[in-house]
Amino acid sequence: MAKSENNEVMYGARGRVGNLVVFKNYGDGKTIITKVPRKRDNPVYSENQEFAKERFREGVIYAKGAVQDPILSAFYKPYVKPGLSVYNLALADFCKPPQIKTIKTDGYQGNIGDLITIRATDNFGITALKVFISSPNGPLVESGLAIKAPNGSDWIYTSTAGNGSPAVDLEIKIQASDTPGNVTEFEQTITI
Repeated sequence: MAKSENNEVMYGARGRVGNLVVFKNYGDGKTIITKVPRKRDNPVYSENQEFAKERFREGVIYAKGAVQDPILSAFYKPYVKPGLSVYNLALADFCKPPQIKTIKTDGYQGNIGDLITIRATDNFGITALKVFISSPNGPLVESGLAIKAPNGSDWIYTSTAGNGSPAVDLEIKIQASDTPGNVTEFEQTITI
């Protein structure tokens, strides 16, 4: 791979030259010169590779839409650096779903106003974090949205329903969503 910067002869060159080289332009005024990529004859892909290809294809559609959408474009624009574009950032956001790191339930005893703290992260931020509390294989006790804590990493859910039964098992299910619509779920069983 070769780089061309401020070269008047190569300025604006892009595309393929025969079967030898490809010129790629980047927004920061650089031109990258590479060999023409080879295509494999009759490639056979595993199920995981097919899934990854489809996921990437969906990401490209999302990233192209983000470039055209003024709201999404404005959302990603502050993160643009040399060599990165709104398209690159939107694609990266689509390809990396939120992560739920920990659930702290020591502040939850089944009473109204008890707190559950969730640590969740995403490369461009989480848009919503939902909490569902239910009896194992039973009815939903309560559900609602957690709010972002002042530290920026944690989310706090405040209980809105009491569970008067002592020594009962409960399932806590967390759903974290990000801007492209990725949803990550995490479940934990606790005894109160």
